[in-house]
Amino acid sequence: MTMSTYSIVADSGSTKTDWAIIDADSKIVEKVRTKGFNPYFHSVDFIQNEVSKVFNEVGVASHDIGSVHYYGAGCSSGEKKSIVEIALGSQFGNATINVHHDLVGAARASLGHENGIACIIGTGSNSCVWENGHVLDNIPSHGYVFGDEGSGAHLGIELVKMYLQNNLNGEIRTAFEKRYDLTSNEILNATYKKKDPNVFLAQFAAFYEDHLEVEQLRNIVLQCFRDFFRTRILPYECEYKNLGFVGSISSHYEQILVEVAKEHGYEVSNISKCPIDKLVSYHAEAFKLTG
Repeated sequence: MTMSTYSIVADSGSTKTDWAIIDADSKIVEKVRTKGFNPYFHSVDFIQNEVSKVFNEVGVASHDIGSVHYYGAGCSSGEKKSIVEIALGSQFGNATINVHHDLVGAARASLGHENGIACIIGTGSNSCVWENGHVLDNIPSHGYVFGDEGSGAHLGIELVKMYLQNNLNGEIRTAFEKRYDLTSNEILNATYKKKDPNVFLAQFAAFYEDHLEVEQLRNIVLQCFRDFFRTRILPYECEYKNLGFVGSISSHYEQILVEVAKEHGYEVSNISKCPIDKLVSYHAEAFKLTG
């Protein structure tokens, strides 16, 4: 291999980032995982430091990376993209850095070259109308405080709210306490005083998966997904009824998501829990990884 013949494709949410290092023949030579990044919450220095911890240990030297295709949460404006671009440029000095909004990654991974509505339901949530390889329309999410309907953070908030208000039945309350071992004060402190409260709250979304037979909990998931459709799907004035999803929550609660989609006259055509492989394939096909 000559210098700068490797490429990187990265898919970053608020919780984790998956990185695939690709050789000149479009083959994955190594995969690594770092923390998730969001330029609304993380600085240039934080991102660069976290990336360097991992990439200083991999088998491919950073100066041999010729291009980086990064899809990330929060990369919706030039100002926010530049935070990630500077951080990645510091690590991969010879690379052309391409930073895209995570919605573009969601659409390329779940719909590819097909028109439709691409959706993210993971730690956060978002959606867009995808047409002819471009984002045609988007209803801004505004984050876990003002939006992110149906997301892990939304599900977590609803569960924790019921716990704090003593509205979980005794058996479920006991199961919650056994699993998380957190006092009310510890939950409030992590939510209001510590870093990345959206990630903290999203961890509680996993609790539903083991208790979907409990009507109280299943109804919360149903309602959160209905809220997602009400705010993130139904307002689009477009002909497309096919939906592509990425994100852990859409994968874990696929059955309920499909049920809610049918209620509203939509079809879930694809769900990808971890879209990095599909993004690699997309770049190999569409761009031949030339940067």
